[in-house]
Amino acid sequence: MAMPVPAEPGVADPQRIRFALHGGAGDLPKNAGPLDEQRAVLRRAAESAQQLLTAGGGALDAVALAVTQLEDCPLFNAGRGAVLNRDGLPEHDAAIMLGADRRCGAIAGTSRVRNPVLLARAVMEQTPHVLFAGAGAERIAAELGLAMVEPEYFVTVERVAQLQAARRTGAIELDHDRAFGTVGAVARDAYGRLAAATSTGGLTNKMPGRVGDTPVIGAGTFADDRSAAVSCTGTGEAFLRAGFGHAVHARLAWCGWELDAACVEALATVAEYGGRGGCIAVDRHGNLLLPFNSSTMFRAWCVGSGPVLVAVGRPPDGN
Repeated sequence: MAMPVPAEPGVADPQRIRFALHGGAGDLPKNAGPLDEQRAVLRRAAESAQQLLTAGGGALDAVALAVTQLEDCPLFNAGRGAVLNRDGLPEHDAAIMLGADRRCGAIAGTSRVRNPVLLARAVMEQTPHVLFAGAGAERIAAELGLAMVEPEYFVTVERVAQLQAARRTGAIELDHDRAFGTVGAVARDAYGRLAAATSTGGLTNKMPGRVGDTPVIGAGTFADDRSAAVSCTGTGEAFLRAGFGHAVHARLAWCGWELDAACVEALATVAEYGGRGGCIAVDRHGNLLLPFNSSTMFRAWCVGSGPVLVAVGRPPDGN
């Protein structure tokens, strides 16, 4: 089956607009509470992206805006408030991708870049490369004039307590098993263009230097105007082994599958590898999907200029 050719942007149509974001997946403790503050942050970020899109902004700008806002919020596992590694330090990964031509940028293992997703975008737009890691990534960020901070900026009391609890049991923990998680966004703009972005601090008590699926193009982050935009959250090792983002793309572009079937099959592969989590995805036709195989996934979404919806658990009680 021939791969579909992406349509020319043409005239803007606000009805094409789709947007979704996630704030991590996992199995929340029973005493987690109503989580009103987390829901409000997700709603504000989604509304900001929706406003940008309805004003004629592009999908890339929308996903970058939403993810940056969540990186600045200490309630999620990205940027300020990200989880800590075994040594008690933050290590951030991020990626961003434009579906029109598969331009992309990614970074891994940074501890001094205030907004990792903005560095990922700068890598895409201002360097000839795709992926930078560690000290090299931080050097590029400084050279390009991005905001830099000391690692202590990212550390919160809650994350220290979470690390201490994990150390006591020797656990390496998924975002929402004790706290709030990886963030990501996907968008289709009024011209039908797709984009995706993801940002994370990884797993609590992870081994220093560990990199998950988030910055790996074709695993945790992917966008192609011929198929779909995808952002993942969950057990990164399993999503890497599944090649999640590209697996969804291949089933859509080469096999003619529908988005729901492609995502469900890819999540089944993740489960086979012992993984939990979910994804948000929008395809070139405007189908929007937010599936997960854990008990919760923080998420918000909208269609066109319609209301922003927010959910945490499973339907029908997910709201």
